[in-house]
Amino acid sequence: METTPKISRNLISRPSNSGCILKLERTNNDLSQLEKKLTSYVCEPNTYTLFIKSETLRQTLQTLKNTNADLIKALKREKDLKIELFEKTMAQIRSYIEIQKSVEEYSNMLRY
Repeated sequence: METTPKISRNLISRPSNSGCILKLERTNNDLSQLEKKLTSYVCEPNTYTLFIKSETLRQTLQTLKNTNADLIKALKREKDLKIELFEKTMAQIRSYIEIQKSVEEYSNMLRY
């Protein structure tokens, strides 16, 4: 049985600056893990198409990491959680889930 990653219900039911920061920091750690996976020899592309896919994934990972860092800084500056920051946090988490699926799909393409 395979489980899919879900956005923390605790974060949704009681949103706070510290909860958003914590979730984004964890997401950043997970993004670093995905980046390490992509740079390992196991995920080395063997066709041009896979090379392009690999480069696109790496660029997307880097962009997500940078956006996460900016969002964490913005959350730390604010005393209270603002709606737009919460919405951006949720969008970042959704983007992380999407990139995680894309890396898995890429990884599966290499095996066959």
